[in-house]
Amino acid sequence: MKVSNLLGKAKGSALLLLGTASVVVSMDANAIPVFARQTGFKCVACHVGGMFPQLTSLGRMFKLTGYTMGNRPNLDDLEVQNDYPPVAIMVQGAKQYYNNTSHGINGNSPSSAADLTVVSLFAGGKITDNFGAFMQWTGTKYNGASASGPGMQSGTQSGYQAAAIDNTEFRYADRTVTPNSDLILGAYINNRAMMSDVWNNFGAWESGWINYFNAGNALAPTTYLMGESSQHAAVGVGGYFFKNKTWYGELAVYKSPTHGPFSVMTAGATSVGNAGVTSLLEPSPYFRFAYNKEWGASSFEAGLHGMMSYVYGTPLYGAPTGTSSLPGGPVSAYHDIGLDAQYQYVLDPHYFAAHARVTRELMNNTPGQPNWQGFTALNATDNLTETYMDATYVYEAKYGAQLSYASATGSNDAGLYASATGGTTSPTGSPDWRSWTPNIFWQPYQNLRIGYMYTYYTQMGGVNSGSSLMLNGSKFSPQNFNTSMLYVGFIY
Repeated sequence: MKVSNLLGKAKGSALLLLGTASVVVSMDANAIPVFARQTGFKCVACHVGGMFPQLTSLGRMFKLTGYTMGNRPNLDDLEVQNDYPPVAIMVQGAKQYYNNTSHGINGNSPSSAADLTVVSLFAGGKITDNFGAFMQWTGTKYNGASASGPGMQSGTQSGYQAAAIDNTEFRYADRTVTPNSDLILGAYINNRAMMSDVWNNFGAWESGWINYFNAGNALAPTTYLMGESSQHAAVGVGGYFFKNKTWYGELAVYKSPTHGPFSVMTAGATSVGNAGVTSLLEPSPYFRFAYNKEWGASSFEAGLHGMMSYVYGTPLYGAPTGTSSLPGGPVSAYHDIGLDAQYQYVLDPHYFAAHARVTRELMNNTPGQPNWQGFTALNATDNLTETYMDATYVYEAKYGAQLSYASATGSNDAGLYASATGGTTSPTGSPDWRSWTPNIFWQPYQNLRIGYMYTYYTQMGGVNSGSSLMLNGSKFSPQNFNTSMLYVGFIY
């Protein structure tokens, strides 16, 4: 890279960072989001090294007890003059660089522009002594669906220059503590399978919260359970228990509402005939069981998770007359089961967390019928195994580094993968994929994070090297899709 180009990029990035930092410096350094204002805790009390969304033992207990801990009065007793409103905002800006900009395939994404990419509004907390909520609304300027690849995460249904309801959950919980027992019983309704996770192994609660905006040109295959597209288009009702801070169990059922009061939680994403949107029009059960151990500054979790998803294709069954709707029955059935684990060490000035999960999926396809993504499988059955691991270290809740690894392996199916990896054509129809993402960051204030991350692909579509990947008539190697990003995250 020429020195002049490097200096130009550095100058643009510095302006983005300084602009955001100046806003924060002018504000109260002790300003913290909605749950922290309710409890009076600093961010590091509930988040590992202050690095949201990773939860400490206290943070997990806050969620398991229904977001009700703290001294804030019930919702009907709030005083406008004396009580903070239960709302918060998160903003992300980024300057992103691609290896393949010369081919002009970045879609809606800028080639290397500093831009405001994501804004989220939050509300929630204690409503009554046993009932609380977490509500999120997100607007994204660039394609949020692109964030399902390795090292990428979005948490929003909204697409280019769009906004929609995001992770939203209502919980009821009751805790009974005796000299010999500690039992939490709870129930919830939410719009995302795995939103109930308190160990940060799944979905929007993974350690890497940053929203890439790759415009869908290099997406990794993912299991239906872990994939971003399975979220916010269904509503789940579940119950759970947590016994003696050791044994955890959870069962839930998800289904896509096409009308009625619960459809507001899917932001209209499941309207009948809406092409390209997943729909669980039959009840789909989800489960999670875990063993948890806490000692001193350390904690450990090992668990089992799974879901059986019955997914209709597009257009959906029951679509208006004249469309190619199916006579009935799911187009695809996805049976997912996996193992997950977490280790934490939390004792100032050192904060460390590591997560791992592996999820195996068996797909029962309907050959000749397009699935919910619009792809037609050639095989009656396929399998896919998704692996994710990360490790994070934070010093003095200010300086941190993270390394994450993601991979997918499975059976070849040219109908699903020859052109399904975000438009990138695999020569063999292979879903095999691997990437590494290092991430370094600085948190000068508990509200502000400034960081740099780089995603390096070592395998894509079964290709490790060479130029046998095809996209828009051009040939690529996996490394051509490497992406780096300088980012700023601010939450208040």
